[in-house]
Amino acid sequence: MPARSSCDALVVGNYCHDELSRASGGVVHTLGGSAAYISSVFDATGVDHAVVSVAGEDFAYADRVRYPPLIIPGTRTTRFIAEFTSVERVLRVGARSATIRPEDIIFDARVALACGVMAEVLPETLIRMSQHAGQVLADAQCLLRTVDAHGLVKNQLLADTPFAPLLRHLSVLKASEDEAESFDVSAVRAKTCLVITRGRAGCTVLTARETFQVPAWPVEEVDPTGAGDCFLAGFTLGLLRAWPLRRCAELANWFGAQAVTQVGVPTLDLSKLPVSLR
Repeated sequence: MPARSSCDALVVGNYCHDELSRASGGVVHTLGGSAAYISSVFDATGVDHAVVSVAGEDFAYADRVRYPPLIIPGTRTTRFIAEFTSVERVLRVGARSATIRPEDIIFDARVALACGVMAEVLPETLIRMSQHAGQVLADAQCLLRTVDAHGLVKNQLLADTPFAPLLRHLSVLKASEDEAESFDVSAVRAKTCLVITRGRAGCTVLTARETFQVPAWPVEEVDPTGAGDCFLAGFTLGLLRAWPLRRCAELANWFGAQAVTQVGVPTLDLSKLPVSLR
């Protein structure tokens, strides 16, 4: 853990090992987890950030991450097995790491991101984040994900989770269209800014006062893994720059689009970033 007590952006969520089975054949093993994808955006754009993450003794990517996770003896690193077809992605859990506890949050930050991949961010940890950050953004997967008896990743109803009463601690909740089916959109937007990602259709931003659509940037998709994470990082970058929500969403869409053009954590070429978003 870096010897400092504050940063601009605090990323809270576990790294993981991704096993990606392509529809065209072949399997790719790579570093994954929202923390890895979000960090790639922050590293590329020079955002002063830190990562709070835990992993097992089998963590194999210490040389790939700027901020290594806390290794918990006797545990395994979260592993996802993703199978892609022409129409969907089936996600299974091969292993789960330990949780991130409130006492692990020791940084103060302008913005904190709750980006757990498999229920590792506890409700009390989210509250602790809100006490250490000016704003908290959350990915809906951090609040909704569960796993069934067959290891398949599912979304539970937000109302059935302990996070439902905690929306007041959030400045922004980012959700995919599928995730948005797990809660009452009207109720959520009344409590926090809700951003729904819609793939090739871009995104929709909903607050208590307004709703607007922001189109996607046209790219050729190779792998959708991590697109939502890079989107969230881009939105956060806009907030750190005190941009209006629409411009934040435009920047978020651009980073999300860059993620789908590559397999695994993307290498970002900021020379391609439109002048209007610099």
